[in-house]
Amino acid sequence: MANSSESSLMAHRVRWGLGLLVLLLLVAGGYQLRRSWQAQEAANQAPAWPELALPQLADAARMGPAQWRGQARVVHLWASWCLSCREEAPNMLALAATLRADGRAEQLIGLNGGDKTQDAINYLAYFGNPYWTSLVDADGELQRRLGSGKPPQTWVVNPQGRIVFQFHGPLTADVIRQEILPRLKE
Repeated sequence: MANSSESSLMAHRVRWGLGLLVLLLLVAGGYQLRRSWQAQEAANQAPAWPELALPQLADAARMGPAQWRGQARVVHLWASWCLSCREEAPNMLALAATLRADGRAEQLIGLNGGDKTQDAINYLAYFGNPYWTSLVDADGELQRRLGSGKPPQTWVVNPQGRIVFQFHGPLTADVIRQEILPRLKE
């Protein structure tokens, strides 16, 4: 009789344990779903990238967000006279190599501001050109619309054209790995 009672008690404990496990899984799943909804809502409320097409450094043809929609992009403000841009150049080349290896090179767009064309071309020839293309904001109009200061600055723009991440200063390997690359896959 004691064996039957122990067996019943054990079955009762197993049912409680399984019930508790199922409850914990439901709570965790609900939490993840809520976080996903919050992230989606935040992305929908993020500021839109300004609708401004600019000439490209290597080509006078204008390009802007209308041509990049449908895929997340990194837009990186740089200039030949920017000492911090020189400091981060190896990290930008590493980011470009990572994107190229994944077949996503077109996700990295340069934004050259406050430069003479030949100075910008010489900079890229010397430090390496990580960009799929580099837009020229000669009069600083796009930078004013973004409320940006001096380079380097980096934005991640989601496929819907909204700014989901902004970083002031030279990019580090950690910022690229933890903040930028995950947002490019969303």
